[in-house]
Amino acid sequence: MVANGRASRFRFRRVRPIRRRGGVGRRSRSHGRLRTKSIPRGASRAAIPASPAPGNYVVVDVTHFSTTVVELLTNGAAYVHVTDERGDEFAFKEDHPDCLIGGGSSADYTPTEGYDFFNSPSYVRSLDVDGRPVAMTSTNGGGTVADLRTVGVDGVEVYVGGTTNADAVAAHLRESDAPTYVVACGSKGKPSPEDLVGAVLIGRYLEDSPPSDAEIDAYRGIIYAAKGRKYATKAEIRRRDLREHSTTVNSRTAVPKLVGRKLRDVGDAA
Repeated sequence: MVANGRASRFRFRRVRPIRRRGGVGRRSRSHGRLRTKSIPRGASRAAIPASPAPGNYVVVDVTHFSTTVVELLTNGAAYVHVTDERGDEFAFKEDHPDCLIGGGSSADYTPTEGYDFFNSPSYVRSLDVDGRPVAMTSTNGGGTVADLRTVGVDGVEVYVGGTTNADAVAAHLRESDAPTYVVACGSKGKPSPEDLVGAVLIGRYLEDSPPSDAEIDAYRGIIYAAKGRKYATKAEIRRRDLREHSTTVNSRTAVPKLVGRKLRDVGDAA
């Protein structure tokens, strides 16, 4: 996990406010002064407390839930309904016949029986989702969204972010006075390099300290180093997921926000 800028201690906490000339955690802007939020970059799903503090929570699951959700909304999906468990999508489709549902993938990377797609940003690009509802979940990203939805704490707002929409999510949340918590989902309670990269990117943009092109290339290199060898033996669609989506920074402007049980695009371009 990344805490106070160091990739070390794996726990959920807030970092100290950023101290700058003219006050603590404030920046001067042409349109006025904007409070900069204090961000615990990279708190994992396993580290979310049973009663989290009110605030904005950005769920980061770069491979592949976050990236797939962003792609679905970018392609015109009305919303993404996040189910509690895999298999619940069929009941949702019975009530919403025009819905497309996502599930697991078969050995040849096609959707398993009864599903229209699987968790792949490359695959969903070929779907006709314009104006249609979509339902899906995933073990890490979808599970984290469900966890936060069911905590029963007022003031907990849930967003989905990653590499492809880091700047867009940050720009939206900079308008909020509530604290922002970036949750790098990881896997099985352990951090994932690509999720930490996504969390750091969102944090950099939130703090109005955007990374340089060289830094973005370095971040992309971290993801390739973490996933490249494993993906080299996978199907081309997974290599395309990595090459054209997970390592592509700020290629999308969708800002998924959980409204009820549905992720809707609340970005400026929506």
